[in-house]
Amino acid sequence: MQSSGRVREQITTLIIATSLVQLANGFFRTFLSLRVAIEDFGSTMAGLVLSSYFAGFTLAALRCGGIIERIGHIRGYAAFAGLVVAATAAMPLMVGSGAWLVLRAIVGFGCAGLFITTESWLNAKAQPAERGRIFSIYMVGTFLALAVGQLLIGRAEIETAAPFSAIVALFAVALVMVSTTRAEPPRATAAETLQYGERRAPHRLRSSAA
Repeated sequence: MQSSGRVREQITTLIIATSLVQLANGFFRTFLSLRVAIEDFGSTMAGLVLSSYFAGFTLAALRCGGIIERIGHIRGYAAFAGLVVAATAAMPLMVGSGAWLVLRAIVGFGCAGLFITTESWLNAKAQPAERGRIFSIYMVGTFLALAVGQLLIGRAEIETAAPFSAIVALFAVALVMVSTTRAEPPRATAAETLQYGERRAPHRLRSSAA
């Protein structure tokens, strides 16, 4: 059994790390919308590049639960963060509409995986009486960070690769924080799947606190 202090420390770490991810995301979205205009991809392709994030995000919502069940929360978090870091770092090296469309979708997949991992982890660690308060702090913190991230665009040199490096650094710090946490992550257990069109009570990724 973990002490309540260790659990609170772990929950705090998860919330701060996810806020850093959303800080990077808020900056990334605004920066990329300006950068694709500079690269002159054309309005249609620019829209596809920007929206491909959500295509990857949707795919992750369908697939990431199984990944977490197989490899666990910390390894899952590291894998998803690694995808985001690698795809973001590759963007200034592979400037082109097709490459950016694929890389941005990978970023969306990885970010969704981070959120799914974090929220199932918080759900497992939080006591039922505290769960509402913890998730309200989580939501306020992450959405505030998302908004603040957009304000950073005023200091960015959008024609250079420096903003990509700053985004990579924020994602990497979040990864370090979570992967070095001292408390044990929850043990993921297999969950039943719900087939499309089947009428049953919805299931979610079930985890038991370590």
